[in-house]
Amino acid sequence: MKQLSFFLLIIPLLTYSQNRNEKYHNGAFNNNIDFFAMAKVQNKSNSNYLPGIKGTPYLYNTWNNCKIYPSDSKPNFSIPCNYNVYADQFEIKVGDDLYILNPESVKSLIVDQKTFIPYKGPNGGEFIELLGSNKKIRLIRIYKAKIMSVQTSTLGLHESKLNIASKDYFLTNDGELVKLPKSKSKIFDILNLTNAQKKTFKNYNLKKTDQLITIMNSI
Repeated sequence: MKQLSFFLLIIPLLTYSQNRNEKYHNGAFNNNIDFFAMAKVQNKSNSNYLPGIKGTPYLYNTWNNCKIYPSDSKPNFSIPCNYNVYADQFEIKVGDDLYILNPESVKSLIVDQKTFIPYKGPNGGEFIELLGSNKKIRLIRIYKAKIMSVQTSTLGLHESKLNIASKDYFLTNDGELVKLPKSKSKIFDILNLTNAQKKTFKNYNLKKTDQLITIMNSI
């Protein structure tokens, strides 16, 4: 009986502690919601958001903790988030509610060991993944979602499916976006390597992102 009374007493305390921690972690967002949030997400269900379309608009299958570094002097904070590639927006979760993250409120954010930064592209505010950078140029990855018609196992029938793909680019300091060439010599030219540097890095496999980033960090 004493054990039962103890558990009945401890459960409310644990619940209070969890709620207090959640409010603590989300406090920076809750206290500045007009700064960080553009709008509340209305269609949280994939079936409502993309009726009749197979697949998900999100980059991740689960909502991971995202560390957000604000664009002003506000302290960084962690909050569950996901990247809606189809809408090209990061969405953050507070309790049962989803909000669209305002790109102008963010300097950078880290989720699943990937760094994303806001980028004003031709379609307005977007997010891009920052792979590497030096003083002259940045290596970035842009994700796009496209609805495609694919053939089903039933002969003659097709279905609509959402496909997420990515491409890598160089982004110069003056805002020029250059698709990452397949040719090693063209990459060397974009990076403006000297003949001595080209000789040093001639055996590098530039299809491997980490080796390309190594070159960028050394020049």
